[in-house]
Amino acid sequence: MKSIPQVLAVPWGLCAQTPLVGLEVRRPLQDGAEVEIDGRHGAVLALPAASEVRFVGRRWREQPEGTAFPWIGDDFRLSALPTAALVSEQTIRVEIRANGQTLSTQLQLNHPLLRPRDNGPGQTIGDEGALTMQAFILQVLARIREAQNQLDAEASDGVETGWDRLRILWLKRRAQAQEAPRELIVDHAERLPTRVEDTAAHPRRVLKRTRELMAIDRIQELDNACIDWLIRQPGRSVAEKAGPRQRLRGIAREENLDTLENRVLKDFLRLSVEEGRIYVRANQRFGNTDRVRLVNRYLVLCRGHYRELSDLGIRNPVPPITPNYVLQQDARYRVIWRAYLELLRNQQREDDLWRWQRRLWADFARLAVVVALDHLLSRQRVAFSPLHIHNEQVNGRWSDTYPLLAMFVLKLSQRCLIVEVLDATLDIAHHALAPWLSMLGCTAVVQLTDYDSGRRASLCVWGVHGVAAEPLPLTDLVQSADEALRNAITHENLRTGQTMNIRGLVIRSTPAQAREFATQPAYLAYGITLDVDPDNIREALEECALILEESIGRLFP
Repeated sequence: MKSIPQVLAVPWGLCAQTPLVGLEVRRPLQDGAEVEIDGRHGAVLALPAASEVRFVGRRWREQPEGTAFPWIGDDFRLSALPTAALVSEQTIRVEIRANGQTLSTQLQLNHPLLRPRDNGPGQTIGDEGALTMQAFILQVLARIREAQNQLDAEASDGVETGWDRLRILWLKRRAQAQEAPRELIVDHAERLPTRVEDTAAHPRRVLKRTRELMAIDRIQELDNACIDWLIRQPGRSVAEKAGPRQRLRGIAREENLDTLENRVLKDFLRLSVEEGRIYVRANQRFGNTDRVRLVNRYLVLCRGHYRELSDLGIRNPVPPITPNYVLQQDARYRVIWRAYLELLRNQQREDDLWRWQRRLWADFARLAVVVALDHLLSRQRVAFSPLHIHNEQVNGRWSDTYPLLAMFVLKLSQRCLIVEVLDATLDIAHHALAPWLSMLGCTAVVQLTDYDSGRRASLCVWGVHGVAAEPLPLTDLVQSADEALRNAITHENLRTGQTMNIRGLVIRSTPAQAREFATQPAYLAYGITLDVDPDNIREALEECALILEESIGRLFP
């Protein structure tokens, strides 16, 4: 392969050189080799633009990040790698095909957090960090979905778009929400307790026919195999063939609970407990609300019946499960089967949410930048892209917008600036987005133009999500981003002969709700962490707006 693909530990890894806290920011991929890379902030592939990527043995689809850009004499592009949700996903086999050649390699992602799971009530696989991360991811998704929320009559006065709803709910939330969100487990807790109680307390029994030796007076049924066995025994009469213990082979009927429908019922209870625990943990602040209390009662019910079925010797089902007649036609089990399929689909969605959590955070960071700029007093709205939030992720994204997210007029230090917020991760770029900016792996680019002089500048925004128990320090990330910016500026200055005016902002996630700032004046990049908790998001976005204003002011002193 003419151009050597790379795997990056950080989005700007192509332009950085210095190891990040002793870790390489990029490593080349060789055919047949195994490559280890730090996966604490989501790894990214850099590969020839005309290449195709296939994850061997997985159903994952490639997730492109931005448009093509020139790099070392060839056109390259970026592609996101998933975060491991399961132990088996820490190793990823990749095939890259370009120009009739195929490169096969194996990636080993180090230091990822795996999605916590329940093997049964009280048997959680996953440490406290993974549980905290899971609750954080659900909170990020909840904040994004608030663009769909219906507001009350008073708050919705004049609200026309998803951006308006985000501005109100993120920046003008007058009080805590009074109720936990409605999710699948809440629906089950409302509809199914009676059905679960009836089915699990009286599981379906079948009579199992077995052939065994038993006393003559206890034999009630024989089949052809029993008669064949009897003929082969020595003796002329039945008494002689029965031997000294007077036992013959006959049909015995035993009650059996270990059937497919009861295995499905048991696994349904296990998944219900897992989903209920996730819901209660993610909504601890709503502990006294009706929905959380309802789910807690449902949890107790499912946990108790799960233990009862386990004690009865019912095993776990072996996938793939093909429903039998009982699961499809029995009035009791048909309801359980449909609810079980809903839980399986929901679990798959949560696995995908975990795998692409880096792109989820990038979605939130883009929306947060627009809302923060809209909060500046000196801004004037010009245009907003339509904002649509999908019910399911599409290629790892939840929001659907145009490349131009928003446009403002900003009055700053006697200057009138035209501010364009561009989505840098779409495969169709806005005309104002220079190709070389895609090389930096930006989540968004704030393009600035002085209305009077026509002078232009750019602010690169990276949404960096830590997918490990101990993410890299924000100051080190900012220092690495600063180096990448300086190298990219130097390269572009030499190529075009023009002086590039550019700065950067790293927006890192903070599951532990510990705020950090990195605003050293000597750096071209600043850093901030954003809190997504509803009680703290307003203050976090106000701080983000101030740092955006400070960064823009340094571009136009």
